[in-house]
Amino acid sequence: MSTILNYFGLILKWLLIILFLLFALTTFLGKSYVQTLVLLLVVASLVWWPAVIGKKWNRAIALGSRIAFVIILLVVNFVAFRPGPKTTIYTSDTGKKELYRVYRDQLKNWPDNTENILIETEYGRVHVLACGEKTNPPIVLLHAASMGAHSWAENLAPLLPYYRIFAIDNIGEGNLSELTDASIYPMNGQQIADLYSMIFDELNIESAPVLGASNGGYIAQCLAYYHPGKVDKLALFCPMGITQLSGSSIFMLAVASMYPFDFIRDWVANWALGTDPAVHKKYGKWFNCIMASTIPSVAQPVPMLTEQKQTMDLPVLLFLGTSDKLVGDVRLAANLAGDYPNIQTKVLESGHMIAVEHADTVNPILISFLLNDIN
Repeated sequence: MSTILNYFGLILKWLLIILFLLFALTTFLGKSYVQTLVLLLVVASLVWWPAVIGKKWNRAIALGSRIAFVIILLVVNFVAFRPGPKTTIYTSDTGKKELYRVYRDQLKNWPDNTENILIETEYGRVHVLACGEKTNPPIVLLHAASMGAHSWAENLAPLLPYYRIFAIDNIGEGNLSELTDASIYPMNGQQIADLYSMIFDELNIESAPVLGASNGGYIAQCLAYYHPGKVDKLALFCPMGITQLSGSSIFMLAVASMYPFDFIRDWVANWALGTDPAVHKKYGKWFNCIMASTIPSVAQPVPMLTEQKQTMDLPVLLFLGTSDKLVGDVRLAANLAGDYPNIQTKVLESGHMIAVEHADTVNPILISFLLNDIN
């Protein structure tokens, strides 16, 4: 029994050593060098403790003094280096400027007459891209998390002849919208829906079809549920809000933010965006900027309840990708989405960015759904 306990203690010790080394690396990369030193002292005390203490007194005192020393260091770390209030989602002014530059570079793929609209809300300034004839009926585009309104470029062409397009930058993420206070943002589905209903009002949109990708799909579903008169039709592209966001998804994105190494960010980008070269060529630089420069202030998407979906009888078009790591199992997602009374589901061999990766396939189906119905 004592042998088993010794092995267990040894394994636990080395797990703690690895954990504190990773934490120390994070603080070093964040230029908190004194905190790094404190954490390295914790690691050192776990690896080695003066044998003379055990010889002079006994093993119990040696172990107790070692534990006490580690606890004191951890208390110092917690008290002395407690983070202050979050004042911005950006890790540096340089990173913010670079992200803005890449955003504006992405706008080269939008029509020359695209307008930039700014709307003041209770949370801060919301930025909207608008294009298309002003006499056309409106359509609203809600982007995937970590992407930005500009990421709908591949889907504009079939919409422009028929719609006035409004693509909204989700506030609290890295884009041209900006929170007044980084700690105050919509915290749940109701607050998210109320914000977007207000944005519709400011844009003089009584109701419109809404396209939502990833987290934008979750926002679109919240809006359709809490303000049903605002949404005529829903087109969802690998949306959040159908399946539960997994712990591995949160972990992957956190790792990319904490450890700014190219091989880690390439690994996370392949996991999140998929492996299609065209997607990485178009949006890889942007996604890297997001990982390097932002810590978003947004509510985590949660699955819509069965009874919520069943009350929404508007037409819904759902695209799912077989290799989408964020939505997960495509059969489970399609089954859960089946709670919508009037839904049509299309499954493609695709990663998460399905509207970009398969624009040639998606666009004709989308425009048919919007203008008519899909057979």
